[in-house]
Amino acid sequence: MPTFRENLTLLREGVHRIGAGAALRTALYRPRRAWWQWRYRAQKQKVFGAGLPTDFFASNAALASVGGVVDVRVIEQGVALLCEHGYAALEAVTPHIIRLRMAPSEPLPPYFSYATLFEKRPTEVAIEVGDEHIILATAALRAEVRRTPFGLRLTDADGQALIGDIVEVQWRREGGSVLHQELPDWVQLYGLGERACIMACRGQHFHLTTMDPESYHLGADPLYMNIPFLIALGAGRFTGLFFDSSYSGEIDLGVNRADYLEYQTTGPELRIDFVAGPGGDDLLEHYTELTGRMNLPPLWTLGYHQSRWSYESAPIVREIAREMRARRIPCDAIHLDIDYMDGFRCFTWHPERFPDPRGLIADLHAQDFKVVAIIDPGIKVDPDYPVCADGVEKDVFCKLPDGALFHGPVWPGECYFPDFTSPRVRAWWGAWHRGLVEDGVDGFWNDMNEPAIFGGSTFPDAVQHELEGRGGDHREAHSVYGMQMVRASYEGLNQLRPGRRNWVFTRSGYAGVQRYGSSWTGDNFSSWDHLRLTPAMLLNLGMSGLSFTGADVGGFTGAPTPELYARWVSMAAFTPFYRTHTAKHTPSQEPWSFGPEVERIARKYIEWRYRLLPYLYTAFWQCSVRGLPIMRPMIFEDPHNAVYHLLDDQWLLGDHLLVAPVLLPDSEHRHVFLPRGAWRDFWTDELRVGPDDFTRPAALDVVPLYVRAGAVIPLGPVRQATAQPVDALELHLYLGEGESWFYEDDGETLDYRKGAYRLTRFELRRDRESLLLSRTIRGDFAPDYARFRIHLHGAEIVRVEVDDQPLVGAAQGFECPRDGWNAIKIIFAQS
Repeated sequence: MPTFRENLTLLREGVHRIGAGAALRTALYRPRRAWWQWRYRAQKQKVFGAGLPTDFFASNAALASVGGVVDVRVIEQGVALLCEHGYAALEAVTPHIIRLRMAPSEPLPPYFSYATLFEKRPTEVAIEVGDEHIILATAALRAEVRRTPFGLRLTDADGQALIGDIVEVQWRREGGSVLHQELPDWVQLYGLGERACIMACRGQHFHLTTMDPESYHLGADPLYMNIPFLIALGAGRFTGLFFDSSYSGEIDLGVNRADYLEYQTTGPELRIDFVAGPGGDDLLEHYTELTGRMNLPPLWTLGYHQSRWSYESAPIVREIAREMRARRIPCDAIHLDIDYMDGFRCFTWHPERFPDPRGLIADLHAQDFKVVAIIDPGIKVDPDYPVCADGVEKDVFCKLPDGALFHGPVWPGECYFPDFTSPRVRAWWGAWHRGLVEDGVDGFWNDMNEPAIFGGSTFPDAVQHELEGRGGDHREAHSVYGMQMVRASYEGLNQLRPGRRNWVFTRSGYAGVQRYGSSWTGDNFSSWDHLRLTPAMLLNLGMSGLSFTGADVGGFTGAPTPELYARWVSMAAFTPFYRTHTAKHTPSQEPWSFGPEVERIARKYIEWRYRLLPYLYTAFWQCSVRGLPIMRPMIFEDPHNAVYHLLDDQWLLGDHLLVAPVLLPDSEHRHVFLPRGAWRDFWTDELRVGPDDFTRPAALDVVPLYVRAGAVIPLGPVRQATAQPVDALELHLYLGEGESWFYEDDGETLDYRKGAYRLTRFELRRDRESLLLSRTIRGDFAPDYARFRIHLHGAEIVRVEVDDQPLVGAAQGFECPRDGWNAIKIIFAQS
């Protein structure tokens, strides 16, 4: 293996050769590729060969069945199964999760997963070993193994089937496995992370890996994220199947056979975690207990973000900030794409375009703007570049099997790539953020981390990785590379800014990435198809555990029409991540770029985004403590309603707000589906009782919104940024009965983990012509505002009593102090 000095010498000698052109680069790489291929074959035999005796396979057969179960052993919280051609373990992970692991031979490898927080937790189980079946049961799930041939049926505790039976598992001659599972006609499928398709996944085929598609259209596959968590909905019950393998794979959801699911993985082990519901909220709570939940982000990240590739100089950035404030368009963050760097070198500033970054950022901070900077994984091969030289010296870059440093072309030219699967390397990477942090950069944007190399390529399989000390190659590391990059960034920022909520968002990731950062849906197009696609993509991501996500408003590639931008910027106000972004060489895409009418519409909905922040922040809190999606599909509201199974262009934002945007061109109407119960039009207060569907007029400046009766919706004032003070909040009471939550903290520090939060539970109860608002409060946080203004929707206020004491002169918008009361009784006249 080359030493540091030898690598540095090769680096210095190679700087000139790297620039000599593609022909020389190909010639230099060709002999090494042959070496990689030889080592790849040897390593593949080492990984898979011992478990695949030749007698597994019939002559020339590509697949071999595991056969039947020939022996059973009771193990901790489960059973071990010796099959004719393989070995399996069926274990209870929690009362709501049962795990199946299978390998060609005994023993199974030690349990490891980048996705999960723990292997298993103490769980009571019941085990039955019979002549034909073996049963493992918990309080919520029951797995019944068929002995001959091996098969598995999953039911709830009452024996009701949750999805079809696993009917066959096969080993592939070249390594890996294939699973066949029945798909009853009463099952619909969702999830699987980031998919450029409608929300309902049945009848589609997907690759389970990460890739930079360099922009994508409807049906493109794969994309940047790989979250192999499939959700089955049948007979009103939700069940999750987590195919936990970072190796590449495929899943066929009824294309080859309409009544079968087929899952393939190239990894040495087949692993599935079966996750119980029965409700959608229950399922996400159980799944994110296993894979982790997002940390509460800083409040400013919920505001509006303005970006493009690129605001190429400090004067341009200043002008964007000036226009935002002059036009009174609220904005919390301005993003800097790759052109802020010196030659696209990470952790640098361009000396001419950004000569005084600290001064620039200080000025932006004085105007209540945050600054977000992009960082890619590629480190330019340049011995005079301190990050590169330090990385070579510290031995942090990915290598080939012969010990040479792997390099490939991205934005700076030829680059080395840190091995983020090493704790030591992650710490090194995190520490290099110090300079940008000291300059004042507030948030970070991890891009190109699929990992992507120019030409639609990625790392060769033979590239070596530490994999937390286990050792291995890029076949196992590929899908988790981006996740481990954002982990390194996040953990490094936590070291540099302890006690503060640090925020990173990433283009690529694997299951569990929500523990470290948020995301966006990458390089979309400025088209109506992509506007229509956005809610479905965000809903499936949220159901896959990654809820803080959004799409580039207006589209990244191309140029939106004024109508398209107006519809997009208004819709996106009701999605978790709210950012306008566009590509180099496209027209301006700031809110004022499309004329006065569109600017007015953009301002209106950005202002409403800020007014809704108290309500929206509560939905983020719910996601952080229970894993509930911020955007919730209609199937969560009524899983028995067959119409909702395919409905992915309207959603619930939090508990009580239904969003039904217009997503088609030249349309001023929207067909809306209301669930059971009473709902009020957010804009007009018109009452409707569901279940109902109807067509609502929706001019260019209208997003149809409906509020559940019995809700309490907290609203803030219009502010230009979240850092600006609030003197009063509004509580909007929607006539009816119900429960609502309102979460508050300082929005910036980690003090909420020590009790510095305020959690209010509101309850509305109606008794004929009176409405009682009661509340209970937990936590020690004292908000800055001193009072509430209270509005009642659906009736006129006649008089008010606060804790049984009359409030003189009460009317719509009456005020009461923030503290010092438990219940407010409103006597009303029906409007």
